[in-house]
Amino acid sequence: MRRYGLKKYGTPRGMALVMALIVVSVAAGIFAAMMYFSLTGTEVSGLQRKYQSSKEASLGAIDVVTKDLLPQVLSGSTLSSVVGALVKPAAVLPAVTVDAAKDTCFATKLTTTTSGWPGGTCESGSDPTTNPDIVFNMKGKSDQVKPYVVSMKIIDTVSGNSDKTGVTLDLGSGVVDDASSLIRIQHFPFLYTIVTDARQQGSTSERVNIEVLYAY
Repeated sequence: MRRYGLKKYGTPRGMALVMALIVVSVAAGIFAAMMYFSLTGTEVSGLQRKYQSSKEASLGAIDVVTKDLLPQVLSGSTLSSVVGALVKPAAVLPAVTVDAAKDTCFATKLTTTTSGWPGGTCESGSDPTTNPDIVFNMKGKSDQVKPYVVSMKIIDTVSGNSDKTGVTLDLGSGVVDDASSLIRIQHFPFLYTIVTDARQQGSTSERVNIEVLYAY
């Protein structure tokens, strides 16, 4: 009697090794992707933090100029004398740099339209780091953090709808009596276009440029 045996079929030789390599490769790819997105997220967070710091430094400098410096210079003081008398907390605002030789230029920018500026260093170029009117040097949070440098410049001046005497005719103080139906016009003697460049000291990439239209 002929006997028939059952043939055993198993995994071909080497197939287990190939499957193991595929699994390892997929796992390595997943791990590499996770590391990439993790590192990219950290880098983006760092850039966003630097951007926000530069932005806040720039906005702070704009507040100082528009609220503390411009009104006094328009009242007859020189920019350098106003800056010299400015209260500067050493921990926050250790240095505000102005060139006394540009006092006349700054006063001209505040009271004369752009076409009447003398030119030269008193120019209207859009780069605030070139011939800036004012430079703020702001300390970082610690000695290990480099300070932020904010360069600021007025690049355009436009006459508004009134002079700077402050006389308001439609509020009863002039020739027009006050009335409930009277439309009161907001007076703006001048409109200034101010540009700023804020960056961490020594940095050429992480910076913020802001352009502001300020009505005095």
